[in-house]
Amino acid sequence: MSKHEMLNNIAHKNLKVITKKSAIYGDNVGGCLIFPSEFTDVQREYPIFFQKDANTGEFQAVAIFGFGQNQNLFLNEHGWQAKYIPAVMEREPFLIGFQQEQGGAETTPVIHVDMNNPRVSWTEGELVFLEHGGNSPYIENISRILMSIHDGLAVSKEMFAAFLALDLIEPFVLDIEFNNSVKYQSSAYYTINQERFFSLDEANLARLHKLGFLHFAYMVLASLGNIRKLIDLCNRQM
Repeated sequence: MSKHEMLNNIAHKNLKVITKKSAIYGDNVGGCLIFPSEFTDVQREYPIFFQKDANTGEFQAVAIFGFGQNQNLFLNEHGWQAKYIPAVMEREPFLIGFQQEQGGAETTPVIHVDMNNPRVSWTEGELVFLEHGGNSPYIENISRILMSIHDGLAVSKEMFAAFLALDLIEPFVLDIEFNNSVKYQSSAYYTINQERFFSLDEANLARLHKLGFLHFAYMVLASLGNIRKLIDLCNRQM
């Protein structure tokens, strides 16, 4: 069970975080949420798909690491074998929270830490605070990652609203047979409808471009070539 505490340089003065990527630290997952600002980096390594949130029914973007809930094909004894790791995976064991200012209605972002996360340590890993209480370069980077996630949630909503308005999202079925004859099929994903996308008139293309979402659509389509990469990785591991 998670145990969230607001990070501070007194209670957590000597806190350290193990940053090595490994299954024992929870990195053996088949995918994770991603945000539009990551699409350019993500599409170089992983397929990008859309999924519907089980609670809200809203679309969200995901990067796929494998063909099972606990299969990360990029993870081995040497760590995570990719040049980019999505923000949701990099921010562990931290999350962003908001604290209401005393006597006011405004809130300010604060960092929380899950003290029950296996990465949390008092003896090894990256220092969170410097000797005299200042933030370490490590936690400064985590702060930037958390803010990018927070900002990315709003951008994602706007992007999906624009895609839906143009009827650009369609279901995508993964239907694969591996070299050992094992079959895998999933109908949980969605992607950009290429035919509709490439048939958009100049006005709608210009509108998507102005909003900043045209590039993201191209990145999603470009990422689909990484399905072959995942299949090859899976075949080799089998």
